[in-house]
Amino acid sequence: DKRNKEKMQNFCDVLLRRFIGVGDALYKAGNGGIELERYSQLDSLSRTLYAMAQDSPDSAGAVWLRRIGIFQNAHAKRLRDSELIGIDDDEYTAWPSTGTMLLLRAMGHIFPVTDKRHIVITPSLILLGQIIGQTPIRSCSDIIRG
Repeated sequence: DKRNKEKMQNFCDVLLRRFIGVGDALYKAGNGGIELERYSQLDSLSRTLYAMAQDSPDSAGAVWLRRIGIFQNAHAKRLRDSELIGIDDDEYTAWPSTGTMLLLRAMGHIFPVTDKRHIVITPSLILLGQIIGQTPIRSCSDIIRG
């Protein structure tokens, strides 16, 4: 059913955004104790995303591909902005957030990385290459992120 497919794609996108949010919170505030258990949240989200990718690879692939495009556009904007910001500003970083990097890392466990060309993995590898090759290191926190 087309409506169900659209709802599943929306749900998958919500899970991806939640994963990034939890990953960012993990970087800023740690695991959060027994109440939050951010590591457990990431684990559960990873399992759910994996199950969705196995059940409906075309739908999941479309959502992931759209999200990768968003990451690429955001990275290009951060690179443009980094050229305008003074070198003395240690607060600004052109590197993606920790949540984004964790999601890209989890992608290798959700989709097959052994395929020569994969609709999700290939653009992700290109994005990772761009991030590593083009993003300037301006502080120690940039080294930790990268």
